[in-house]
Amino acid sequence: RLFSPRESQKGCMIRYISMNDEADNQTLYLQNLMREAKHGNSHAFEAIYEEYYTPLFRYIRSRVRNTADAEDITQTVFMRIWNGLPKWNESHTSPTAFFFHIARNIIIDTFRKKSYSEVVSNEIVSVKIETESVHPNLDTSQDTEAEKILSYVKELSDEQQEILSLLYTNDLSYKEIAEILGKKEDAIRQTHSRAIKKLRTHYEQTT
Repeated sequence: RLFSPRESQKGCMIRYISMNDEADNQTLYLQNLMREAKHGNSHAFEAIYEEYYTPLFRYIRSRVRNTADAEDITQTVFMRIWNGLPKWNESHTSPTAFFFHIARNIIIDTFRKKSYSEVVSNEIVSVKIETESVHPNLDTSQDTEAEKILSYVKELSDEQQEILSLLYTNDLSYKEIAEILGKKEDAIRQTHSRAIKKLRTHYEQTT
């Protein structure tokens, strides 16, 4: 790993806003970390790494079939984040959107010749999708049901699959996804709605 967790030493870390505060304070917390890291504070960047390693790896793993490749790409993402800190503008892009935008670009660069439809993770459908939006009786804890929905997800467009991954696997907002994909928020909502309707139609036709 690029950075290993360590205990904060007295006088070395700035006083950050608690992660237990409300959502607005979560954003302020991340912005504070980004500002400090932008000015060369390695402790702040370690905190960013610890906070975002798992969400970024989960997103990358949902798009990349090989775990080792996903781990390598995640490390590359953090290197790119560190090198890109001087270009980060908090008035234009949230930290989360900034991180996932970098991850997405690296995935595209690395697997330009591969189709996203080949690398959809079961995690998207087995746990995170709000099953009631597909069908109220759907139980994805059952392997057969999860496999069935996964087969339907693979029939969605690349963009629809990616939005499902970002929305359900990573719990991002429509606004954040719009920033990552470079689209309007309404367009993301519409694409998501069409994807869910398509999944629902497939499910109802086979049950």
